[in-house]
Amino acid sequence: MNTRTTLLALALASCAGFAHADYSFSNISANWLDWSDGTQERTQKGPFGGKNDFGYLEAEGGMGGNWGELYGFVDIENPDKSTHEDAGQNRRYASKLVARANLAQIGQLPVQLYAHVYDFRDADFYDQNRVLGLGTALSSGNFWIKPFLGAHQEFKQGVGAHRNGMMGGWVLGYSFQLAGQSLMLTQWHEIEFAREDQYLAMAKDGEVVRARKLANNGAVSLWWNASQAITAGVSYRYADHKLGAASYQNALISTLKYNF
Repeated sequence: MNTRTTLLALALASCAGFAHADYSFSNISANWLDWSDGTQERTQKGPFGGKNDFGYLEAEGGMGGNWGELYGFVDIENPDKSTHEDAGQNRRYASKLVARANLAQIGQLPVQLYAHVYDFRDADFYDQNRVLGLGTALSSGNFWIKPFLGAHQEFKQGVGAHRNGMMGGWVLGYSFQLAGQSLMLTQWHEIEFAREDQYLAMAKDGEVVRARKLANNGAVSLWWNASQAITAGVSYRYADHKLGAASYQNALISTLKYNF
């Protein structure tokens, strides 16, 4: 499934489910990702290109109802650059589609069929992660969390499409008021474990090495809802033995959203 197919699937799912949605949201945003000095030092050498700061544009949306939930985004990284710049400084595309379908109810907890497809590509490289499993959702007051666990398949250039262990994780949020302002704390986190050897070739100290079979990937964000239309946020982005590097990586992301 390439980026266009992911977008088409999201659009068709949105059209099919919108009439039955209890809620929906959409926004566009401008973002700047600033890698830490340590991350840039650890990744500046090697065959996959060093980490460079970059801007990106994002379109994001979702909806939910008694049937479950749909969520998706599309990113254009380095939109002002050519697709043929040096690795790390070129234009790239990322997209994600997440679906949760309610199967049953155990007390207050839904049992959900969970699926997601994450696609990343540029002119010379592609990598797609596919997860199929189960999820649920819990909430209390202004706090909610939605965990999942599933089988992981990866389709990567030069490797092909094969099962690549398991993936678990969650998204969570907590909304609150401070000094009369509407704020929200959110996190998304993914844990990959029992990864297959053919997917573990990553860069470290300028060489290709075998990364760990366990990896972590995610972000923690603080959002300020300045108005119904405008949201500003800052995120701490982190990854360990992911994103092509067999090391810890971290960055700060500044975001300005326009909510439709």
